[in-house]
Amino acid sequence: MRFMKMGSALALSVCAAPAIAGESTGGPRVELRGGVAWSHGHTDPVIGAAAGYDFDLGKGSFAGAEVSVEKMLADDTHWEWALTGRLGTPVSKRGKVFANAGYTFTHYEEAPHQGGGYEHHIGTGKAYVALEYRHVFGDYHEVDAITLGIGTFF
Repeated sequence: MRFMKMGSALALSVCAAPAIAGESTGGPRVELRGGVAWSHGHTDPVIGAAAGYDFDLGKGSFAGAEVSVEKMLADDTHWEWALTGRLGTPVSKRGKVFANAGYTFTHYEEAPHQGGGYEHHIGTGKAYVALEYRHVFGDYHEVDAITLGIGTFF
């Protein structure tokens, strides 16, 4: 139920963002990210990377897919893999909001995840920084994470 309410709120926020005409950056991309994750009262730093492809939907909106790998920097943690879909729209000339959802594969279990974020293009528009929140809805491994990424489109 919580997964559905969160999904509705994220979808609404993406749809409600103004569609600002402008150049959309689409195509293949890579990103390095780091941040903090918390679960069951413990907070640990996290590092990771992602590779994906965004498809231009017109008027700057995009849909994309990515594969990512992340690791909490704590004893007895393992690398986690995720497959994620993204849907976003511009909120300024260089900034975009996006919602995402997918599936996370951990050492302990496989579980859906959902989140959202903001991507801001810098320089010529190919490079970007991103701030993302993600929640993994696992029975054993329920985790929240906030990451800051730096990436580029090709």
